Amino acid sequence: MRALDNRLEKIGNRWFFYGWLIVISSFLSSMINSGTGSYALGFYIIPMGEELNISRTQFSIIPIFKLVTLPLLPYLGTLLDKKHGARAIVSIGSLFGGLALASVYFVQNVWMFFLTYGILYSIATSAMGSQLVGPTLIAKWFMQMRGRAMALGTMGISAGGVIIAPVAGISIFLLGWRASWIVLGIMTIISVVPISILFLRRSPEDINLLPDGRQRTNSINHEIEVDSWNLFQAIQNFQFWILLIIQSLGLSGLVLVLFHEVAFIQDKGFDIKTATMVATSLALSAMMSKLLFGFLSEKIDTRIVLALCFIPAGITTYMIIPTNSILGLLIWGICHGFFMGGFPTTTGYAVPQYFGRKHLGSIRGAISPVTVIISAISPLVGGILWSEESSYTGPFIIFGTCWVIGGLFALALGKPRNPLA
Repeated sequence: MRALDNRLEKIGNRWFFYGWLIVISSFLSSMINSGTGSYALGFYIIPMGEELNISRTQFSIIPIFKLVTLPLLPYLGTLLDKKHGARAIVSIGSLFGGLALASVYFVQNVWMFFLTYGILYSIATSAMGSQLVGPTLIAKWFMQMRGRAMALGTMGISAGGVIIAPVAGISIFLLGWRASWIVLGIMTIISVVPISILFLRRSPEDINLLPDGRQRTNSINHEIEVDSWNLFQAIQNFQFWILLIIQSLGLSGLVLVLFHEVAFIQDKGFDIKTATMVATSLALSAMMSKLLFGFLSEKIDTRIVLALCFIPAGITTYMIIPTNSILGLLIWGICHGFFMGGFPTTTGYAVPQYFGRKHLGSIRGAISPVTVIISAISPLVGGILWSEESSYTGPFIIFGTCWVIGGLFALALGKPRNPLA
């Protein structure tokens, strides 16, 4: 294995910067993670609910099981700062995740669904996590080109809606919901496990490189980001908590829409094919917008970029409420997807800008438990507040407002500074 590693590293160093392989790996794992964990799940609410008698509220409980991963996340974050940590956790987690998805085929009641998808798959996604592993590794490999690298890597999150969600919708239509879970399980294993085993590396220094592919003789622009903070220093810093609030508010609005948008569209009287089309338009728009937000992150103040993402994302969340035509829903999907899509790129860029690269795994590992709690509670609140009379009007107003508040908090951030300043 070591000989193969050396050969792959030499090829990467000779023909292209090896860091782009890290970006590709992050893209694929994020695509599978978000596609199977957020975008696709909405397609199963009605068919599984009808056959297994699972209510909207019970379906909305599913994200709560992510809370079982809370003790793991700080440990996984620390592992990302170890030499072979990323390779181990992503490859093992993806294999385990694929098997957990396929096992949903055998579900006969809501409790079996809670066990297989709720608990087992949640444990797997904590290792695959697009909010922890991908942004951490990309930030370690890139500095000057971090915005564009983060954009390309996080495009995988939206690709989950462009690729995985239609696969779920089409396979449910052609094969039924049970066989559809097997399809998703196989895709998870094939897409992520091989590339993780072969290509994942902790940082460029491990293969005698510097960030962005600079040579050892090249100078480094130290103004790109601050010196590295350790976890103890970071959590004593007021900016850490502001960034945590910003990320939590944005994430609460994002996961609510991804979880409930398909059911909301079907509640309006449209069929699953229309819901699939709208969800795909949202994801495709989000995918393209990451390039713009990545470019802006490299060029202007991080605080401004966060506000430009969050505030319009909140305003466009409201647009779906009065919309009752296919054209209107498509316009909503494109508009909301565009601004919502900047969330992982802008937040992934902001954290290393404020706290540096060296201890980023442990710092993001400390942030992740809070974001997991938000991801679990937001869809549940949406399911509880849903009613046949008002549908999702209340939840979409509440969590659209969370986006706006997060953007205002971003404007309240101070500038990055060194830990001893």
